[in-house]
Amino acid sequence: MILLLLPIKIYKLLAIGCVVLITVAVISILGFPKLMKMMIKKEINLKPNSETRQMWQEFPIPVIFSIYVFNVTNPKAVENGDKPQLKEMGPFVFEEWKDKYDIADIEEEDAVEFNMRNTFILRPDLGLSGEEIVTMPHPLIQFVAISIKREKAAMIEMIAEGLQDIFKPTSAFIQAPFMDIFFRGFDVDCSDSDSFAASAICLNFHTGSVKGARQVNETHFKFSLLGASNHSDAGRFKVSRGIKNNRMLGQVLEFEGDEELNVWPGEECNKLKGTDSTIFAPLMKPSEGLWTFSADLCRALGPQYQKKVKYNGLPALRYTMDFGDVKNEPENQCFCKDYPDNCPAKGTMDLSLCNETPMIASMPHFLNGDAKLLQDVEGLQPDEMKHGIHIDFEIISGTPLSIAKRLQFNLDVEPIEQLAVMSKLKPLVMPLFWVEE
Repeated sequence: MILLLLPIKIYKLLAIGCVVLITVAVISILGFPKLMKMMIKKEINLKPNSETRQMWQEFPIPVIFSIYVFNVTNPKAVENGDKPQLKEMGPFVFEEWKDKYDIADIEEEDAVEFNMRNTFILRPDLGLSGEEIVTMPHPLIQFVAISIKREKAAMIEMIAEGLQDIFKPTSAFIQAPFMDIFFRGFDVDCSDSDSFAASAICLNFHTGSVKGARQVNETHFKFSLLGASNHSDAGRFKVSRGIKNNRMLGQVLEFEGDEELNVWPGEECNKLKGTDSTIFAPLMKPSEGLWTFSADLCRALGPQYQKKVKYNGLPALRYTMDFGDVKNEPENQCFCKDYPDNCPAKGTMDLSLCNETPMIASMPHFLNGDAKLLQDVEGLQPDEMKHGIHIDFEIISGTPLSIAKRLQFNLDVEPIEQLAVMSKLKPLVMPLFWVEE
C-alpha cells in the first residue's frame, strides 16, 4: 500500500512544483515590470532632498550652448535694395549653467515655486574667440525704427530724428566684435541729446525701459542682444512635484503668478502646457508628445514622436518639431497677430507680441520654411541633420539621452522713409543668428 501511495505523492509534488514554476514565471513576466514601474514612480519626483530634486535644482554639468551668426558681406548693396549675401560665422561656444533659486515648496498643492537663471561662460577653446568682427543689422537703429513705424506710426518722424541725433548713422548695419554685439555691449552716447527727439529716446535708457541696456555713467550706456539674459532672472515658475501624481511631474502650473499667458489673441495659444524643459515624467506614451513651456518664446512647444532609435545601444524614442504653418492649422491660428491677414510665413513664428521687437523665429537656415524665405537671401543651405530639432528620449525613466535644440532669430525688415540709411531697404525676413544647445 505504501509503495502504491508513493508515486501518487510524487505526482502531487511534481504538480505543485509545476504550479510554483508557472507562478514564478508569470510573476517574472508580469510582476517585475509592474514592480519596476512602481519603483520608478516612487523615485522620480521632486520630493525635497531626493537625488532627482538635487539634479533638477542645479544641474551638475553645463550645457554646451553655441551661436552661429549670419555676417552680411554686402551691407551697402542691401541698403540700396539688393538681396543680402550672408556668410555663416561660428560657432561661438559657451558653457550654459542652469540653476534655480528662491525655491519654495507648496505641500497642499504638491507643487514647488522657483526662479530660473542661465549663466553663459565663453569657451574660445571650443570655437571662435568672440573678437571676430561681425556685420549685421544694427540692433537699435533698425529694431527701434521698424517697431515704431508699426506700433506708433505717428511718431516715426520724431523717432527717426532722434536716432539720427544719437547714432549719426552712416549705415543701417553695425560692424563690431561678436562679444560686443551679443554680450559686452556697444556704446550708446546720450551726452549730446539736446533735441527733444533724442531726449525722448534717451529717457527710455535712463528709466531702464530698454531691455538689453545697462548704464555706464550719467550719459553713456551699453546695449547687447543677449547680455541682459546672462545670469539674470528668467521668471517665476510654479511646477508640479509629481509626488501625488507622477504624470504631472514638472508640469508648469503658473508663470509669473498667472495660470495662463496674456500675450496671444486666443485662449489655446495662451495655455501653459508642458514642463520647464529640465525634467519630464517617466513612462510617457509616445502619443503624448514632449510638451515644454518656453518663457523666451511666450508659448508651449510640442515635439512629436517620429520613430524608434538607438543611442549608444539603448532603445529610445525620437521626437522632432518645427513651427508648421499657423495660417492653415486651426489650433495655432491664434499665433497670428490678425488672422488671416497678418500671419507669419510657413516655418516661422512672429515674436513681436512676445518681446515687442520686430523679430521672427524659425528653424536654422529656414529649414522646412516657406520657399520665399530662402529666395530673398543668398548663402543659406538648410540641412535636416545640421539644423533640425530632435530629442532622443528614454521613455521608461523620462531621461533625454540626446538633445539638439536649435532656433534661428530673424529681423522682419521693412524700409523707413524718414531715416536715410533705411529708406531703400527691401522688405524681407533677414536671418541674424541661430543657437544650439
